[in-house]
Amino acid sequence: MNPFILPEQQYGTSLESLLERRERVAKGEGANYGAGRMFSKLAEAILKTLPPGGEGKILEVDAGAGLFSQLLLDQGYHVTAIEPVAMLYRRLEEIDNDRFEAYRGFVEDIFEGRVFGNRPEFDTAIVTFPARRGRGILALTCELLTLARDKVVLVLPDDGSVDWSSTMRAIALKGFKVTTEFIVDTTTIERLQETGAFDLGSIKRAMLMTVDAKPLIKRPLSPSEIITAWGATIRVIEVPYPAPRGAATRLIRYFKAGGDRSILIKTNPEGMHHLYGNLRTAAHRIAREQITVRRVDNGIQLMQIVQNEFDASDRSLLLRRRACCGCATVHGGI
Repeated sequence: MNPFILPEQQYGTSLESLLERRERVAKGEGANYGAGRMFSKLAEAILKTLPPGGEGKILEVDAGAGLFSQLLLDQGYHVTAIEPVAMLYRRLEEIDNDRFEAYRGFVEDIFEGRVFGNRPEFDTAIVTFPARRGRGILALTCELLTLARDKVVLVLPDDGSVDWSSTMRAIALKGFKVTTEFIVDTTTIERLQETGAFDLGSIKRAMLMTVDAKPLIKRPLSPSEIITAWGATIRVIEVPYPAPRGAATRLIRYFKAGGDRSILIKTNPEGMHHLYGNLRTAAHRIAREQITVRRVDNGIQLMQIVQNEFDASDRSLLLRRRACCGCATVHGGI
């Protein structure tokens, strides 16, 4: 097994399920796949991370229908695009440019030699709005760091589905320099201010994360050490087994008042299911639409929901999502 790829369960979801979800979205968006999340200021910020004048070879992962690929080509870069979804890959095949190559698959295919005979090297690897979440993004970054001579650029969504701080922390503790910039579509903000219909949820924004490919230390951390780095400094609360009476209520009240974005609750495996049910009930009763309760591999996670991103018109949608996701409350992620 490739030493840079974390165990399958660390992806949070399998690559097959990621592919299925990406296919569903692709059927709805077609040739405009990804256009709804990209905006001019974000595109300009990504281009600023690249060598000027179109100098360099770019590896674009999860290239979609090729909208950003075409922008890179217009700037003069040599682009190699990877896309796993067949209908999107067919859009890439339609791009007629001597500086462009397209391959169907995941970046893992590069490591296993199914796409290239020898492991290639690029100046920069770019991923815009990856389908993966959690440690899957960390695993993908580790893979790309062995392919890029200069840097890896990731554009991460601001929808509550990605924990940037954990990703940044793990990459930095692995021994690489990582910098981030939060990009906001300020043009939309000004337009909404003029109309008086200010809605934070309609403003496009993203986190631009850049990782230097040259490590700062001689021996980067191993995959098992990366997993430890991923969880470093996360607040963990140990609950004795059996859980004391009222423990779930006290935990929800403490979390609601404490200001943490997320905490992890652990207990004896025999009491995990019971505590999880009690936490869901307490969250629904005390902090409805403010806190979500989720089961994770090593415990129970509580997460705060940013309330000002939703208005009264969103309530019915939130309630429907809650019924579908099985959580005590609905979180902002998609």
